[in-house]
Amino acid sequence: MLAVSLVAMMAGCGQVDSLLVMGTDTSNNPSLKAKSSSQSQLAQFFSGDSESKPSGLSKEDNPVVFLESAAKFAEQNREYETAAKHWSHLASIEPSNTRYVTRMAANLRTIDRHEDAERMLRQALRDSPNHPDLTEELAKTLIASGRLRDGVVLIERLAAAPNVTPERAARLHSAMGVAFDRAEKHQMAQAEYQLALKAEPYNAFALNNLGLSYAMEGKLDVAERTLRKALVAPEAGTQVRQNLALVLALKGNSVEAERLASQDLPASLVKETVAFYGGIADQRALWKNASTQ
Repeated sequence: MLAVSLVAMMAGCGQVDSLLVMGTDTSNNPSLKAKSSSQSQLAQFFSGDSESKPSGLSKEDNPVVFLESAAKFAEQNREYETAAKHWSHLASIEPSNTRYVTRMAANLRTIDRHEDAERMLRQALRDSPNHPDLTEELAKTLIASGRLRDGVVLIERLAAAPNVTPERAARLHSAMGVAFDRAEKHQMAQAEYQLALKAEPYNAFALNNLGLSYAMEGKLDVAERTLRKALVAPEAGTQVRQNLALVLALKGNSVEAERLASQDLPASLVKETVAFYGGIADQRALWKNASTQ
């Protein structure tokens, strides 16, 4: 039951080993000027047919367009390993496109393949040291794998750079907060989430993480209020909804917790999952390490 419940809570915001989320930049990023010789290995990184066509997708003449659509489709359906295969194939087609490497690494991070994600990111960074998107994803990967200090050093370096956009600032502060929460420094984490919200007032990731940080401290009322704000924020989804269900279950409100859980889980699992949520009040280690990046 533990595995099923944790997967139910964690799916949806791109970080399966954690309820706290650090967020991922899905915008189009500038390509590297130099082609990466090391990235030629990416096509062989995954075995199997990386071009299997998910149902519901129309065939595109341009393989790049098709693969991008397939990768995004897989992400939406939480098929993160499949998504990583598609991004890997794209990276082999366009080795200079850092967005493909970043997305591949983010999906690998989501399924706990931290070493693989780190290896691919470091290969790409050899040709473009300090590239902000690659470096940001590497920092998140290090934090997700438990190497908090190394991840924080990279985040601090990125945050000190000139002309940091509000979107990146929000992601960096939220990722820093995740590191502090995992180190059980909740007040420091909450300060980082507040800075993220100052940069982007309705950032669903930061609101989600702030609510969970309060919950880790046992402040369930303020945690509930914060998660309700997160639920109506842009980009809110499954993870926020299940985290709110978790907090409601911890407070004993099983009726509403079941209503929220039922939006993402089959009926046969709802009551069992909510009962599990309500039983982990004294096992914060289970959800301290379950935050979204």
